[in-house]
Amino acid sequence: MIHVIPDLLTAEQVAVLRRFADSREFIDGRATNVQSSVKNNQQIDQQDAEVEKAGDAVVRALFANAMASRVAFPKTIPAPTIARYQPGMNYGPHLDEAILQTRPQAMRSDLSCSVFLSDSDEYDGGELEIWLGSERPRIKEKAGAAVIYPTGVIHQVRPVTRGTRLVAVTWIQSLIPNPQHRQVLFHHLELMSRLQSKCDEGDKLMMESVRTQLMRLWADI
Repeated sequence: MIHVIPDLLTAEQVAVLRRFADSREFIDGRATNVQSSVKNNQQIDQQDAEVEKAGDAVVRALFANAMASRVAFPKTIPAPTIARYQPGMNYGPHLDEAILQTRPQAMRSDLSCSVFLSDSDEYDGGELEIWLGSERPRIKEKAGAAVIYPTGVIHQVRPVTRGTRLVAVTWIQSLIPNPQHRQVLFHHLELMSRLQSKCDEGDKLMMESVRTQLMRLWADI
């Protein structure tokens, strides 16, 4: 499933990240994937001591956002990579790594997350295209929005033809590693939210009991 969170970051948080990006030098994006023949973008060097501090707003927002919590059940989220696409740049069809060598320890990437730092009218092209069977939805959102999708699907960033596409990209290790279990819990939480005003206290307690029992069955702590 693909989930768009329209306002993960505030306008001020976006502005802070953009100012940070403007103050940094970008390197060839293949620095973190030297074998790639399809990666054609730029990114701020992850060795930059300030990257983790600047990206902390993204990590905290993902942990705090109600929709992100229902979708991803985040356990671990590393500091994001801030990537830039200028005219002629793209990232061809690829799969993200299953195991990421993050600090202080490696993590499993269950979900991928792109947070848009450029408004959609600031550049042409640059859509995130996700391959879901015979469908290939293209996603291009306003600054501050995020899209969360399964890491195990093929995806690409289409060529930018005008302007600059700036994004913060990160990954999520979920408390619920099985995607089908995550989907069941997501639907249960959505149903709980819709029925809150219509149920008596006994029904609410029963729904909460189901939620906690499923979490106990499926969570990987």
